[in-house]
Amino acid sequence: MKNLKMSVAAMLLMAVSLGFSQETAKMGHDHNKMEMSGVNMDERQMPPEFNDDNLAKAYSHYEHIKIALVHSNSEDVKLAATMLSNSLKSVEGSDAASKAVKGIENAADLKSQRIAFSDLSDEMAVLVEGNLKSGMIYKDFCPMALDGGANWLSSEKEIQNPYFGNKMLKCGSIKEVLN
Repeated sequence: MKNLKMSVAAMLLMAVSLGFSQETAKMGHDHNKMEMSGVNMDERQMPPEFNDDNLAKAYSHYEHIKIALVHSNSEDVKLAATMLSNSLKSVEGSDAASKAVKGIENAADLKSQRIAFSDLSDEMAVLVEGNLKSGMIYKDFCPMALDGGANWLSSEKEIQNPYFGNKMLKCGSIKEVLN
Protein backbone atom coordinates (compact mmCIF):
# COMPACT_ATOMS: atom_id res chain seq x y z
CA MET A 1 0.00 0.00 0.00
CA LYS A 2 2.88 2.32 0.88
CA ASN A 3 4.52 1.65 -2.51
CA LEU A 4 1.24 2.40 -4.25
CA LYS A 5 0.97 5.74 -2.43
CA MET A 6 4.57 6.60 -3.33
CA SER A 7 3.96 5.66 -6.98
CA VAL A 8 0.79 7.73 -7.18
CA ALA A 9 2.53 10.69 -5.55
CA ALA A 10 5.47 10.40 -7.96
CA MET A 11 3.18 10.27 -11.00
CA LEU A 12 1.18 13.25 -9.73
CA LEU A 13 4.36 15.27 -9.21
CA MET A 14 5.59 14.39 -12.71
CA ALA A 15 2.22 15.28 -14.26
CA VAL A 16 2.16 18.67 -12.55
CA SER A 17 5.73 19.37 -13.65
CA LEU A 18 4.98 18.36 -17.24
CA GLY A 19 1.83 20.48 -17.30
CA PHE A 20 3.74 23.52 -16.03
CA SER A 21 6.49 23.00 -18.62
CA GLN A 22 3.98 22.69 -21.43
CA GLU A 23 2.08 25.78 -20.29
CA THR A 24 5.31 27.77 -20.09
CA ALA A 25 6.31 26.63 -23.59
CA LYS A 26 2.85 27.46 -24.96
CA MET A 27 3.04 30.98 -23.58
CA GLY A 28 6.58 31.48 -24.90
CA HIS A 29 7.50 32.70 -21.44
CA ASP A 30 11.00 31.92 -20.16
CA HIS A 31 12.42 33.89 -17.25
CA ASN A 32 15.94 32.84 -18.18
CA LYS A 33 15.68 34.83 -21.41
CA MET A 34 14.29 38.01 -19.86
CA GLU A 35 16.44 41.11 -19.61
CA MET A 36 16.64 42.63 -16.18
CA SER A 37 17.52 46.32 -16.02
CA GLY A 38 19.65 47.33 -13.07
CA VAL A 39 20.99 43.80 -12.55
CA ASN A 40 24.59 42.99 -13.33
CA MET A 41 24.21 39.98 -15.63
CA ASP A 42 27.65 38.68 -14.60
CA GLU A 43 26.39 38.27 -11.00
CA ARG A 44 23.10 36.62 -11.96
CA GLN A 45 23.01 32.88 -11.28
CA MET A 46 22.06 30.80 -14.26
CA PRO A 47 20.71 27.32 -13.65
CA PRO A 48 23.08 24.59 -14.72
CA GLU A 49 22.56 23.00 -18.13
CA PHE A 50 23.96 19.56 -18.77
CA ASN A 51 25.35 17.83 -21.86
CA ASP A 52 23.00 14.92 -21.12
CA ASP A 53 19.23 15.40 -20.59
CA ASN A 54 19.06 12.24 -18.48
CA LEU A 55 21.72 13.61 -16.15
CA ALA A 56 19.83 16.91 -15.96
CA LYS A 57 16.70 15.06 -14.88
CA ALA A 58 18.65 13.05 -12.32
CA TYR A 59 20.29 16.17 -10.92
CA SER A 60 16.90 17.85 -10.49
CA HIS A 61 15.78 14.87 -8.37
CA TYR A 62 19.01 15.13 -6.35
CA GLU A 63 18.17 18.80 -5.71
CA HIS A 64 14.68 17.73 -4.60
CA ILE A 65 16.26 15.38 -2.04
CA LYS A 66 18.52 18.17 -0.79
CA ILE A 67 15.63 20.61 -0.39
CA ALA A 68 13.52 17.98 1.42
CA LEU A 69 16.43 17.38 3.81
CA VAL A 70 16.79 21.13 4.40
CA HIS A 71 13.10 21.14 5.39
CA SER A 72 13.53 17.90 7.41
CA ASN A 73 10.76 16.22 5.40
CA SER A 74 11.56 12.50 5.46
CA GLU A 75 8.62 11.47 3.26
CA ASP A 76 9.61 13.92 0.49
CA VAL A 77 13.18 12.65 0.76
CA LYS A 78 11.99 9.08 0.12
CA LEU A 79 9.79 10.17 -2.80
CA ALA A 80 12.60 12.15 -4.43
CA ALA A 81 15.06 9.28 -3.83
CA THR A 82 12.74 6.89 -5.67
CA MET A 83 12.48 9.34 -8.56
CA LEU A 84 16.27 9.77 -8.64
CA SER A 85 16.78 6.02 -8.56
CA ASN A 86 14.54 5.65 -11.61
CA SER A 87 16.28 8.52 -13.44
CA LEU A 88 19.76 7.14 -12.82
CA LYS A 89 18.87 4.01 -14.78
CA SER A 90 19.25 6.18 -17.92
CA VAL A 91 22.54 7.80 -16.92
CA GLU A 92 25.75 6.16 -18.11
CA GLY A 93 28.26 5.40 -15.36
CA SER A 94 25.78 5.90 -12.53
CA ASP A 95 26.14 2.54 -10.76
CA ALA A 96 27.78 4.02 -7.64
CA ALA A 97 25.20 6.83 -7.44
CA SER A 98 22.40 4.27 -7.86
CA LYS A 99 23.80 2.25 -4.98
CA ALA A 100 24.09 5.39 -2.83
CA VAL A 101 20.50 6.50 -3.48
CA LYS A 102 19.29 3.04 -2.41
CA GLY A 103 20.72 3.90 1.01
CA ILE A 104 18.34 6.85 1.19
CA GLU A 105 15.39 4.84 -0.07
CA ASN A 106 16.00 2.16 2.56
CA ALA A 107 16.78 4.55 5.43
CA ALA A 108 14.51 4.21 8.46
CA ASP A 109 14.64 7.84 9.59
CA LEU A 110 15.82 11.35 8.74
CA LYS A 111 19.19 10.88 10.45
CA SER A 112 19.91 7.79 8.34
CA GLN A 113 18.77 9.61 5.19
CA ARG A 114 21.22 12.42 5.91
CA ILE A 115 24.08 9.97 6.41
CA ALA A 116 23.27 8.25 3.09
CA PHE A 117 22.95 11.66 1.39
CA SER A 118 26.65 12.28 2.01
CA ASP A 119 27.60 9.24 -0.10
CA LEU A 120 25.08 10.22 -2.77
CA SER A 121 26.49 13.75 -2.92
CA ASP A 122 30.01 12.44 -3.51
CA GLU A 123 28.79 10.16 -6.31
CA MET A 124 26.65 12.87 -7.94
CA ALA A 125 29.69 15.19 -7.95
CA VAL A 126 31.57 12.58 -9.99
CA LEU A 127 28.67 12.38 -12.47
CA VAL A 128 28.16 16.12 -12.99
CA GLU A 129 31.81 17.14 -13.11
CA GLY A 130 32.77 17.76 -16.73
CA ASN A 131 29.18 17.32 -17.92
CA LEU A 132 27.94 20.89 -17.58
CA LYS A 133 27.09 22.75 -20.77
CA SER A 134 26.59 26.06 -18.93
CA GLY A 135 26.02 27.41 -15.46
CA MET A 136 27.71 26.13 -12.35
CA ILE A 137 27.17 23.83 -9.43
CA TYR A 138 28.55 24.61 -6.01
CA LYS A 139 30.16 21.88 -3.97
CA ASP A 140 29.36 22.95 -0.42
CA PHE A 141 30.90 21.64 2.80
CA CYS A 142 29.84 21.61 6.44
CA PRO A 143 32.69 20.77 8.83
CA MET A 144 30.24 19.89 11.63
CA ALA A 145 28.15 17.36 9.70
CA LEU A 146 28.52 13.62 10.34
CA ASP A 147 31.46 13.87 12.79
CA GLY A 148 34.08 15.02 10.32
CA GLY A 149 32.28 17.04 7.70
CA ALA A 150 30.19 16.34 4.66
CA ASN A 151 29.68 17.74 1.16
CA TRP A 152 26.59 18.44 -0.90
CA LEU A 153 25.89 19.96 -4.31
CA SER A 154 23.82 23.07 -4.93
CA SER A 155 22.76 25.19 -7.88
CA GLU A 156 22.51 28.18 -5.55
CA LYS A 157 25.35 30.17 -4.06
CA GLU A 158 23.45 30.60 -0.79
CA ILE A 159 24.25 27.92 1.80
CA GLN A 160 21.29 25.80 2.89
CA ASN A 161 22.62 22.92 4.94
CA PRO A 162 20.75 19.63 4.36
CA TYR A 163 22.49 17.92 7.28
CA PHE A 164 21.02 20.10 10.03
CA GLY A 165 17.93 21.71 8.48
CA ASN A 166 16.67 24.72 10.42
CA LYS A 167 19.00 24.02 13.35
CA MET A 168 22.06 25.22 11.41
CA LEU A 169 20.71 26.21 8.02
CA LYS A 170 23.61 28.51 7.08
CA CYS A 171 26.43 26.35 8.46
CA GLY A 172 28.90 25.56 5.70
CA SER A 173 30.83 27.11 2.86
CA ILE A 174 31.47 26.71 -0.83
CA LYS A 175 34.36 24.29 -1.19
CA GLU A 176 34.53 24.17 -4.99
CA VAL A 177 32.69 25.42 -8.05
CA LEU A 178 31.98 22.86 -10.76
CA ASN A 179 31.51 24.24 -14.29
